[in-house]
Amino acid sequence: MLLEKLPDLSLTDMSGNPFSLKELQGKKTLIFMWASW
Repeated sequence: MLLEKLPDLSLTDMSGNPFSLKELQGKKTLIFMWASW
């Protein structure tokens, strides 16, 4: 999914602090999501 708009998600960073994808608006951002099922 390249150059697509994402919904405004609320996530937690590696330090446990909450942040919103809206904070990244206008910045080039790579989002890598990984899960071990």
